[in-house]
Amino acid sequence: MGEMQNASAMADHFEGIQKLKDPIAGCPNFRRVPGYKVYVCGQPTVAGLEAALTKVCGDIYPKDGKIIWFNLRQEPSLYVNGEPVCARPPNKIGEYAELGNITRDQNKKDEPEFLTVCQGRASANGAS
Repeated sequence: MGEMQNASAMADHFEGIQKLKDPIAGCPNFRRVPGYKVYVCGQPTVAGLEAALTKVCGDIYPKDGKIIWFNLRQEPSLYVNGEPVCARPPNKIGEYAELGNITRDQNKKDEPEFLTVCQGRASANGAS
């Protein structure tokens, strides 16, 4: 994606995001792939991630082994007060954004830069 100084911070959760029955608060559209111990969801909140792990593993996790969590976001993302936000081009707020050939290395570079930009914007607006 690049150019984090021009990126807009977009909240990942919005009214109407939950499309499936039996929601887990903070973990939109959580579901299991039938026949496999593979689970899918939208970008969770910190509390939503905990709730999803509890649903999958019971009250104590991991039960039998490691848990692998893949984040397939194209955009750099971070958490603000436990809520997920992502970097978006200003013309792609509130819509699906196909960002092209995003690589792991690009995201690895962009995420710390996005954090720095967000911290600078918060400080400039009086946040501590």
